[in-house]
Amino acid sequence: MELKRTNKAIFSQPVSDLLEALSSVGFFEESMLIGSWVMPLYQEFFGMSYALRTMDIDFAVQLLQGERPRRIDLQGLIVSQGFAPFITQSGIQKFSREGFTIEFIAHRRGGRDEDPVFVKNWNITAIPLPFVSIMTDFPFMAECRGYQIKAPIPEAFFLHKLITSARRKGESKKMKDLEQCSVIAPGLDQKRLEEVYRSVRLSSRTWDAVRSSCETIHFPPQNFGLEEKRGGKKEKGG
Repeated sequence: MELKRTNKAIFSQPVSDLLEALSSVGFFEESMLIGSWVMPLYQEFFGMSYALRTMDIDFAVQLLQGERPRRIDLQGLIVSQGFAPFITQSGIQKFSREGFTIEFIAHRRGGRDEDPVFVKNWNITAIPLPFVSIMTDFPFMAECRGYQIKAPIPEAFFLHKLITSARRKGESKKMKDLEQCSVIAPGLDQKRLEEVYRSVRLSSRTWDAVRSSCETIHFPPQNFGLEEKRGGKKEKGG
């Protein structure tokens, strides 16, 4: 997608300062903003209005192999922005400031839970989670008041949320995921959605979860190529 631009202040000051600082060291060349804080971008550039009610700021990082020509102390940079580092009881590294909480996430290829991993080039720790590559494989760039941010296109974010909502243990987080999907759904581009869902390899169980989430928000599963089998069973269509 082409670069999206705006001169509006679409983020609150602490968040805007953080994003600008990360952009200045090239963080968004390889990583991206994910989670609920993409919604202000979607509202500005895609007309998807949503009342943001979270203080959690999530970033997806690429776990690069081999050497990079430069290394950036992201931990030091984030601390310089007024955020204090801390480790949760489960060993997850986070940063907090005035109620805001930063967390880094990486794509997990296997089905088993994995411990947090140290990202040497960035000097931060990321928690590996499944399906993150759905978002990182489909980015767009947004320029906000002179600095650039990478985020997933709405169609990739939408599919990711449909999957993760069905896996949530807490009902409130599940409903928040589906609420965001409901807001995004009317503005989706069907060609981009097809490009996203045709690129991923998901189990039949996961597609069943997508179908269930679609039915909850009254979104046609057929838009994902999900069709019925004979005998009432359903399958992923081609």
